[in-house]
Amino acid sequence: MFLIIAVHFIKNRIDQLLVGVLGRNFFIIVSGHDLKDLEKKLIINKFRGGTAAVFIEPCGPESATRPVDKDFPKGVQALCRKYGALLVCDEVVTGFRIGLSGAQGYYGIDPDITIFGKIIAGGYPGAGGIGGHREVMKYLGAGLDKAEGKKIHKAMCGGTMAATPISCCAGYTVICEIEKRNACQVAGQMADRLVKGINESIKKYDLPFVCYNVGSICQLHTVATMHFRINWKKPWTIPSVLKETGIRQTEMQYMGAAYMAEGLVTLAGSRLYTSSAYTEEDIDECIKRFDKVLSQCEKIDY
Repeated sequence: MFLIIAVHFIKNRIDQLLVGVLGRNFFIIVSGHDLKDLEKKLIINKFRGGTAAVFIEPCGPESATRPVDKDFPKGVQALCRKYGALLVCDEVVTGFRIGLSGAQGYYGIDPDITIFGKIIAGGYPGAGGIGGHREVMKYLGAGLDKAEGKKIHKAMCGGTMAATPISCCAGYTVICEIEKRNACQVAGQMADRLVKGINESIKKYDLPFVCYNVGSICQLHTVATMHFRINWKKPWTIPSVLKETGIRQTEMQYMGAAYMAEGLVTLAGSRLYTSSAYTEEDIDECIKRFDKVLSQCEKIDY
C-alpha cells in the first residue's frame, strides 16, 4: 500500500479529521521543518509498499505561519527523488503571488504536481487547477487519448467548471497582466512597507507580537494560536493542547474584530495580503489604524 506524507503541523480540527478518516496508515503527518523525520518515515514506508507522494506548502504551512528555511523545500525534493515519491506543492496561496513561477520558483524546486487555487481562473468561475510533469499528468487528462501507443488508465479528475473556456481565457489574460505590470514585486514591496510599520508599533508599545512577510503574504501573530502541535506519542496531552488552542483562537478573533472596527479586514485576525493595487498612501493609512489597535493592547493573566 502506498502512503501519503504531509509535511506540516496538524494545525486545526480539519487535519485531525483527515487523519482520522483516512487512517494513520494511509496519511502521515511529518514534523515540520524536520528532514530527518521525513526520511525516517520514507524509509519505514519502503517496507509497507512505498510512499505515493509528499505534500508541502513550499513557504511553510498556512501561508508561512511556520516559515521554512529556504533550503528546506530542496531537501524535501531530494528525499522524494531518492525514495521514489512524487513531490506535490500546494500553491493555492503562493501561486502567481510570490512570483509568476510561484513559491517553487522562489525556492528553486521542480514539483511533480502543483495545486492551484481559484486565481488560476483570473476571478472567473473555476475551482482551481492542477499542473505537473507530462509523465504524471497523462494519468489525469480527459478523453480517450493514448500515449506511447498504449491506452492510459486515467484517474477521475474533473468537475462542473473544469476547463471552462472563458475561465481559462480569463486566467491566461490575468497572468499576462501580472507579468506586464510587475504585480508580484509591487505587491511584495507594499507588504514590506506594511510589516515595517507594524513592527515599529510593536516595538513602540513593547508587545510580544511577531510580524513578518513572505512576498505579499503578511503574518501578524499576537496569541500564537497556530503554533501548537499534536504529540501523537503522548495522546493524553492532546485534550489540553486543543483546549489551549481554543482559548487562544478566541483571543485571535477579538483581535480580528478590533482590526475590523478600524476598517482593517484580516484573515482570522492574523493574516494580511497586499496587492499591486495598493499605494504607499494606502499602506501608511493602514499602519496608522493598526497602531491605534496595538496602542490599546495590555498584558493579561489567565
